[in-house]
Amino acid sequence: MEKFFDTISKSREALRKNRAEFWEENKKDFKKNIKKIMELHPMPKKWRLYIVASDFLFDKEIFPFDYDSWSSTNLIAATKKQGFEIMIFLNKARLQFLSLHGLIPLIEHEFEHVIQASRNPKKYLKSIINDSISKKLEVEAEKKVRYISDEFRKQWVLESVLYCYDLQGWKLAKKMADFLYLQMSDMYGGGYDKGMLKEEYEHFIKAREEDDISIFMDFFEKN
Repeated sequence: MEKFFDTISKSREALRKNRAEFWEENKKDFKKNIKKIMELHPMPKKWRLYIVASDFLFDKEIFPFDYDSWSSTNLIAATKKQGFEIMIFLNKARLQFLSLHGLIPLIEHEFEHVIQASRNPKKYLKSIINDSISKKLEVEAEKKVRYISDEFRKQWVLESVLYCYDLQGWKLAKKMADFLYLQMSDMYGGGYDKGMLKEEYEHFIKAREEDDISIFMDFFEKN
């Protein structure tokens, strides 16, 4: 991930400039950025990976903190006759506006599920109906994400909160921050790390109280 770390400052700088243009550029480059990240991860021998990036066919708008913004990694087939195939579904509602740097923690998490599914298909399939196994696999995936620089997590958090702030102000930004800090670890089957740390959340609350989003941004850049 070093080559991406060396360019993360460009995404940080973009958040201080024309963010509307930044979000549009990220959406335009969404598939290209996913491919760049995935190119660092060769598939296990004999396995094929399909990647779908899409929205659900809902009439309502889905925000990145909503329950229905989930992505998933699914086992398609795992026999000699049917083949050995896995599919990653990436939900545009939570991901499309993110930069390459902001995408990295979430893509890394899903690719760890690819490794889990290829290593033990029966266990992975069983996790769908077994909460305990599901949670263990999520904990394992989060542990892998922690091996990469925490700067990528910070970029994901910054972009997610600022995107919601730019959409509808503090109300939506607060929902995003609450999801990352208060709700995420217990979502779905559980086993996830908190997206936002305690001190980061406290600085978001301070920024909201003083009606100054730069307080939140400054904290991330100085820590």
